[in-house]
Amino acid sequence: MTRAGDLDRPMRLERPDRIEASDGEAEIVFTDMGAVFVALAPASLAQRQVLERVDGVASHSATLRAGSGIAGGWRLVEGARVFRVLAVDDAPRRSGYVTCLVEEEGR
Repeated sequence: MTRAGDLDRPMRLERPDRIEASDGEAEIVFTDMGAVFVALAPASLAQRQVLERVDGVASHSATLRAGSGIAGGWRLVEGARVFRVLAVDDAPRRSGYVTCLVEEEGR
């Protein structure tokens, strides 16, 4: 069970936005949605062997307060470290928290 004191890492929450130009080109930019406090823990089975190379799956689990609207594709940023949200489990939302599986970029 998560307690407020477990949320000990200040991170920035970023939402992906698709920007389309008049010529049909599109890009994804990330909008800063503000600071959140997160409990970050290594995920078990964080990698797998694919075609003789190690491929990342989920490197960490992140727990934060419910109500941020976080979804797959969003990012959690801590300094130079960026964690891409792969999945969100909001089943424990009644407790006031959501848990995300995240992958650290560049890892």
